[in-house]
Amino acid sequence: MSEQAIPLVQIGWVLAVDSEKPALQEFVSAVGEQVIRQLREQFPQFEWQLNRSQRKRFTERGQLDPLPLLELGVQEKLRNGWDYVFVLVPNELQARKRIRTIGVPSSALESMVLSLAPFMGLENSAEKAAQLALHLFGHVQGLNHEDATPMQPPEIPHEMAEGTLFSAEQITFISDRLQDVADSRTEELAHHHSRIGFYLHALRADPISILQDIWQYRPWRLPLRMGRLTAATTVTIIILLMAAEAWEVGTNFDPILLIIGTICAIFVATTFVFIGQNLGEVSRGMGMREQLVRTRVLVYATLFLGMTALWTVLFVVSFLAGLTLPRDVLIGWSQNSGLGMIEIARQAAFMALLGVIAGALGGNLEDEDELKAELFFDEES
Repeated sequence: MSEQAIPLVQIGWVLAVDSEKPALQEFVSAVGEQVIRQLREQFPQFEWQLNRSQRKRFTERGQLDPLPLLELGVQEKLRNGWDYVFVLVPNELQARKRIRTIGVPSSALESMVLSLAPFMGLENSAEKAAQLALHLFGHVQGLNHEDATPMQPPEIPHEMAEGTLFSAEQITFISDRLQDVADSRTEELAHHHSRIGFYLHALRADPISILQDIWQYRPWRLPLRMGRLTAATTVTIIILLMAAEAWEVGTNFDPILLIIGTICAIFVATTFVFIGQNLGEVSRGMGMREQLVRTRVLVYATLFLGMTALWTVLFVVSFLAGLTLPRDVLIGWSQNSGLGMIEIARQAAFMALLGVIAGALGGNLEDEDELKAELFFDEES
């Protein structure tokens, strides 16, 4: 294979604080050298390029929220045409669900945030920080936790193993993903496509990794993580279960219209939350980029499946409630003496439809940053 034929993978290495301290600059460089060395050793079929830069956006004092750091990272990645980006800070990171976090990967953004604070002053600190970087990189590639590899959970920084390697299976899995990423970015061909054509071309470029990342986000759990959405849905269902008019309409609803209405409701609810929470505005002023298309599709599909899961749960709950409530009462409410399983199923579908719409309204009451964190964070390492 000629040198020109070796696929190039470009990694951004961004220090995001306003600091010129020699010790910090040297440490950042040392960690980057360790990371790129290990990647070259484990994936020699690729050419690795580390692009060092600094953006003085944050002070080096106090805790920092990982979400603005990820957004800074994806902006730098798009601006410079990198494939992946690490954003490094000497600060502690604010954890949302854990007591403490030292790194946050985002496969949706192909960006990673890494805190150097726990490693500074440790023996072999650059090697230990590099192991965390490889752990985050593995998550972005779609790997799960596994002992005796970089994917072992980095719970205690000073006890982290140094120089652990990805397993043969992990190397094969990552190599397949990297092969797609290392190919020429679709935006280089953008002038050959309309906007819709560009979206379709970008999706065809790497559909498997998009599906893998959607699965990794477990969209069926999303409604449970959105408290206001769940509250709005719960209140709606309780009211509908006790409303005679809802039973009369639901049990007599045309099945075809109910199916069409359900599909439309899920699409409308997903779009309502997607636009209302600015989830598609990852980076402005970048034109048509494959990464932006990929991120928007990934987030929208995750939301859509989350809303579909919400509808399914509401349907099951409403159906079971219909089987539990006194039959005589339901016949009176529905004005249908032939009330049976089919009619109860229609009513359950009707309630689930309205519940999804109410959930979309509640979802737009969610804090925008919290919702973005749910969708963008793979984990808090």
